Amino acid sequence: MSRGVILILATALFVAGDVAWADSSEPPVRLPITSARSSPSFQVTVRPGDHLWKISARYLSEADSGTSLAPYWREVIEMNLPNLRSGNPDLIYPGEIVTMPTPAG
Repeated sequence: MSRGVILILATALFVAGDVAWADSSEPPVRLPITSARSSPSFQVTVRPGDHLWKISARYLSEADSGTSLAPYWREVIEMNLPNLRSGNPDLIYPGEIVTMPTPAG
């Protein structure tokens, strides 16, 4: 292998090692926060294996709301996109804080 290919592979492994890929059975940590919304939102700390769809689904099931997952997930993305370290909602890292809006239902 050429030196450039090895460097690219090593970089990819280094980056992938810090990405939330593995599944975890631990629930996310939630901290209440204040916001401009009429009801409180919560912050969730991303754990290994989490992605925004999974976090949104877990939060909605725990909130026991009648809110549909897809529109809520899009709201989570819109609310958090400016604060994501990668700038990509498909690439979140363990330890990042994600704000969960209060479900409308």
